[in-house]
Amino acid sequence: MAGPVTLQDVADHAGVSRATASLVLRETGRVSQQTRQRVTEAMTTLGYVYNRGAASLRTQTANTIGVVVTHIASPFFGEVIHGLETGLTDSGYLPLLVNTDDDPARQHEAIRKLREHQVAGLALVPATGTTASLIDELRAWKMEHVLVSRYLKDVNAPYVGADDVVGGRLAATHLLETHGCESLAYLGGLPAILSRGDRTNGVKDALLHRGLDTSALIDMPGEVSGTGGLELGERLIASGPLPDGIICHSDSVAFGLYRALRIHGLGNNTRVIGYDNIGGAALWEPPLTSVATQGEALGRRAARMLLERIKEPGTPTSIDKTIPELAVRQSCGCS
Repeated sequence: MAGPVTLQDVADHAGVSRATASLVLRETGRVSQQTRQRVTEAMTTLGYVYNRGAASLRTQTANTIGVVVTHIASPFFGEVIHGLETGLTDSGYLPLLVNTDDDPARQHEAIRKLREHQVAGLALVPATGTTASLIDELRAWKMEHVLVSRYLKDVNAPYVGADDVVGGRLAATHLLETHGCESLAYLGGLPAILSRGDRTNGVKDALLHRGLDTSALIDMPGEVSGTGGLELGERLIASGPLPDGIICHSDSVAFGLYRALRIHGLGNNTRVIGYDNIGGAALWEPPLTSVATQGEALGRRAARMLLERIKEPGTPTSIDKTIPELAVRQSCGCS
């Protein structure tokens, strides 16, 4: 057959009208199972490929959703992305994934390109430094969106994430009350990351509740990665005696910290708690105690919220915060 196969070619081959073939293709309308099978077999025989891009132009809708994350290599965001993908594909949407490297300028360009692809909505982990103007722009474009894992200060936008004040308080309370720690350190996370501020506020709440001054907290910001944890661990060791307990901004930071501790023969000299409870936390040695934020489930909930907003545009802003739980293992001193 010369030229690309058209839907009319499929209809002629199956012995149905083009309208009927279109209904089968879009999985809509009242078409018998026998007719659907004939049309499907004709598509296979002729090698017909549905041009969804052209269909989007005709209908001004798309079956794609933009998923924008800050660090695609992060194990935690990998779990979030998996949950998002599962929730979106189960509902017939295709996620278009973009990595911003936590750069607001790169993020803006990525979202502009996703708009050109007429995505039906946007699931966004906002880059550090993102301002309210981005949300204003999304609303002007009438692009439904949900912020994932990170919110924006004083900005009313749909959000799905963990209650990080509770998470920080949970980790600190365990170290203070269960293990009798009197000095703590918080390692990792850039100062501008709001979740970091929330977690350290939770840690300080726990210190005050225990009757300890917040000066008992060594606060060391840094890169959220294994390499960042190694560098922070080296700095902490060089600064003097280790605190009784250390809370890390992520499990990856905790892994890097342990590398530094072992290099200096200090692997058993303090208690360590990570954050996010990624899949590898339980496989670490010693198995890592971690604040569980349920990344995959968080991604699925974000997908569900976004799909609901796409179905009913302009619905009131909703906030969905997970209450973290502590996955207790041996790194904090528990047996």
